[in-house]
Amino acid sequence: FFFPATMTLLTRAVRPAARAAVTAQRRQMGGSHAPAPEWTGIDKVVRGYFPEDYQLAGAILTGYGVLILGAVIKSKMSGNAPEPEPVAVVEVASTGDLPSIESPEFEKFIESADDAAIMKWIDSASS
Repeated sequence: FFFPATMTLLTRAVRPAARAAVTAQRRQMGGSHAPAPEWTGIDKVVRGYFPEDYQLAGAILTGYGVLILGAVIKSKMSGNAPEPEPVAVVEVASTGDLPSIESPEFEKFIESADDAAIMKWIDSASS
């Protein structure tokens, strides 16, 4: 067993060493200090105009934006879209006393029907 005085001395000796190890392992995220890469071919031409990565990324995004905008403008200016052909409405004969809502007889049914007929129609629609 350690005596309290020995423990105090031991912890005082270990703490500064632990702090030094932590500060020595800290990474600095300030960028790289590596030499700039040697560009060749098309990269050399492009990097002549846009030397930084963010500049090149902005130029690429702007290029795509211009292409999309051009396609949208071209599609707006290139004539009208073909109009859809009208769909013929097929009249279906209603079964029973209740006419279909789409049929011209429905308005006559609503105007001339009594409460019992309307309740029958509501019950048939809910089931």
